[in-house]
Amino acid sequence: MDEQLLNELGETLQREMPISRAMAIETVSWDGSQLAMQMPLEPNRNHQYSAFAGSLNALCTVVGWGTVFLLLKGEGLNGNIVIRRGTIRYLRPVRTPEIVATGLRVDPEELAYFFELLRSKGTSKVDVSVEIADNQGAYVSFKGSYVVQSE
Repeated sequence: MDEQLLNELGETLQREMPISRAMAIETVSWDGSQLAMQMPLEPNRNHQYSAFAGSLNALCTVVGWGTVFLLLKGEGLNGNIVIRRGTIRYLRPVRTPEIVATGLRVDPEELAYFFELLRSKGTSKVDVSVEIADNQGAYVSFKGSYVVQSE
């Protein structure tokens, strides 16, 4: 795990996406292909004392965005990252004190094509799936499509 990259991501989110600060979203780990981030339940709960759906969606969106940010950094690239489309499924109420969302590995062939297009055309798209789960399975399943334009 590269602490410097995680710190850079955390600082970027604090500066560029103030909602991540309000939600107390923090980076947990990065292994070169999978990003995990967490947020506490208390400031992100609803009237049922489970996680607010909008907070879960925002956390997953940020994990996807952060995954693309770190993948770019790993290739020595910078880019303007925006989400184009996101779909989410809420499968079970989330009531854990700390909610951890993990990006799933992007298919290596898809990732290679993403970088090939980005380098040759200056713009590209990649899909990132994110999951909030425990040992009994998924609470939330998310898939985001992120567009990147070279800077």
